[in-house]
Amino acid sequence: MGWDIRLGGLDPAVTSQVMRHPEQVGNLAVVTRLLERFDAAGHDGDELHDLQAVLYRVSYRAQRAADGIGRALHRVEVGKGPDWPPAAGQESIAFAAPDWRLRCAADSRDVEEWRLERWVTERVIRQLRAVGDALAWRVFSYDRRAIVALSRNDPPGPFWKKAGLGYELGTLNEIREQRGSFVLLHDLTSVVRIMDMTEVEASGRRLLREVKASDSPSATAKARKQIKRAERLLAAIDGAEALPGEEAASLWRAQTQFRTHLRKLAPLLDRAQRAGTATAWIGGRVVGALHLPVTAQRAQPEEGWSAYAAARGRLLDRHLGAGTTLHRLRGVSADTAGRDPATAPWGIYPLPAHHRAALICDYLVLEMFISADDIARRFRRLGLNAVVLLPGAHESFDSRSEIISVTDPRRQRRLVLHGAAVSQLLMEFVHTDRLIQASAEALRLPHTPSHSLLIYSNESPAWY
Repeated sequence: MGWDIRLGGLDPAVTSQVMRHPEQVGNLAVVTRLLERFDAAGHDGDELHDLQAVLYRVSYRAQRAADGIGRALHRVEVGKGPDWPPAAGQESIAFAAPDWRLRCAADSRDVEEWRLERWVTERVIRQLRAVGDALAWRVFSYDRRAIVALSRNDPPGPFWKKAGLGYELGTLNEIREQRGSFVLLHDLTSVVRIMDMTEVEASGRRLLREVKASDSPSATAKARKQIKRAERLLAAIDGAEALPGEEAASLWRAQTQFRTHLRKLAPLLDRAQRAGTATAWIGGRVVGALHLPVTAQRAQPEEGWSAYAAARGRLLDRHLGAGTTLHRLRGVSADTAGRDPATAPWGIYPLPAHHRAALICDYLVLEMFISADDIARRFRRLGLNAVVLLPGAHESFDSRSEIISVTDPRRQRRLVLHGAAVSQLLMEFVHTDRLIQASAEALRLPHTPSHSLLIYSNESPAWY
């Protein structure tokens, strides 16, 4: 059974239990402290190294617990006792302290209780990787091309029992002692999925490194394969090659400058933290914020949800047109941390650490609505033909959904905006005119890219 479970797919009562689990509640505090250290560290190699050491330890603890809980679940499913806590060496126990806190009884034989425990470990592991993703974006100077390219591999598995882990840590320490460089461990991220580590030299140059646990022919062959793949990915960053994968895609960086409305979010989130919910019109989209713990603690939480829905509905009617907008596209932050390497992680958003941690851990949820019809109208003002491809009254979409077809009648060129571009527009609060300009720029190219991941220019200032 897979454990990449969406909260929206669970029974509301189970979701409530997941969010009130002591380890999920505790992880909110852990992630907040990690992000505070991340902010204070800046680009200081020593501070980043110390932060990564803490992240490594809490991630090791969560992965060790996931392994033990998975074993307990399997035992209960076949009619045995859970045998919790699992046996382990004293050194491992000390490093993974304090003990993992269960919501169920340690001797429970209820399968559903152990499944809930396993879901919580999956969430905690993914949320900690979201902090690692923030580290990765900083290491690669917020260059989305590098992140997207280096994510083109299988998602990372657990590292806590990984063969060769000791060699990786030994190599890291050797580099630190000899050159003083900061070394990013890829296993702590969800986005850097190729090679084992990245060394950041004093000059700023970044070196991808593969660590061999042995000199056996199979280990050497595996290392060479990884290095060859890395070389292809580095070529893709510069546009010399297509990205490897099921569907070949290129990385095309527009001259259009990256601009967002992200810095307007903090007041909205502050209001939500005080009142439980808040709504606003920000950058051409209706935005709603829900602070779940505050709303749930109200004497009548249902009234809070109803008031929020009513306020959101009024904004939608006022700004997106009552009964006139056929295509309201909706984005939602819930359960998104670490799932899409092409989207900037919450950990680097220009928001206070406690807001970013709440977004990562889903105690703070953002909803964003934008009009696809308005986007199409903006294209038409430039003399381009634009047609919304979605069925009427459509709000949901995925990364592959075809949203808008844009044609340049003068050059007989056509491109299709897919869900991935619109998702970035919504989630990162990108200025809509920037998407329009970048798309028009693509239509003016000698060969309009058919499967291109849009990268804007000069992203880094948005994330400082």
